Amino acid sequence: MIKLKYDAVKYVHENGNSYEKLYLAVGLNQRVDQGLIEELLALQNPDGGWPRELEKQMPSGVMRTSRVLELLSKTGLDKSSPMATNAIHFLLASQRADGGWSENPELSKFIPKDEAWVSTTYSMTYATADVVNALIKAGYSGHPSVQKAIAFLHKTQNEEGGWNSHIGPDYPYGTDIAGMDVIVKALLLSGEDKESVIFKRAIEAILKNQSDWKYPVCASSILNVFLRLGYNPGHPYVQELVNILVETQKPDGGWNELGEEPTDPGQTVYCIKQLKKCGVKISGGQVLRPSHHTVEGL
Repeated sequence: MIKLKYDAVKYVHENGNSYEKLYLAVGLNQRVDQGLIEELLALQNPDGGWPRELEKQMPSGVMRTSRVLELLSKTGLDKSSPMATNAIHFLLASQRADGGWSENPELSKFIPKDEAWVSTTYSMTYATADVVNALIKAGYSGHPSVQKAIAFLHKTQNEEGGWNSHIGPDYPYGTDIAGMDVIVKALLLSGEDKESVIFKRAIEAILKNQSDWKYPVCASSILNVFLRLGYNPGHPYVQELVNILVETQKPDGGWNELGEEPTDPGQTVYCIKQLKKCGVKISGGQVLRPSHHTVEGL
């Protein structure tokens, strides 16, 4: 059995915000701290969204709102509550004419210039998938906006078989495998067959970009894709990705996203999610047992 060198759960407890701690508790099937839910509810902006960095006074973020709404939907909160209906209204009102979602234009001055994968001008593929996942979990799977968004994801699969982070002439890169997991999840939730051509092409793109697997943000995303598409924990690709995550864990217990960036609680929770599915043992004696079904907790 593979065991992590450092305690990832402790790292999140000590460094995570209310969203990340709740995200971890739900994913590990632990008792949910009502205080964390109340903290998140208190951060909801008047427009129904949640601030991008969960910092008061910051404009609402499309991706942040989607992820908070999806998480809160799993804690038993009433999906018809004002919290949920206001968040859904914010998301539906933000959809672009092409069926996708960009980040909120009000955030343009808050997004670092080097984050070329984030756009407030053009629809983003993984942000669109985030919204789809949240809306489906909130009971909106048959909504026209969801169907239009799924069509957008089909249309924007690139020649390589992957997805660019966003459409538009200013996008400097190609396939973004770091965002492919949420896209695959959205397509599966919408009823796409695991054996469909769209997923076969996606796997081809993943294998063409194998040099990027070394980064935790890519390794965790692609591991999730393989597991969602039915690859078992013993598959060589899965084992390779598990080994990458084990080796890239930092001494403080966390993971960063790329290169030598500081460790990040959100990325750490996501790595824990994938390792849980693969039976990795974490420090402190807790075993993250492999799942026999798709884990939706994280």
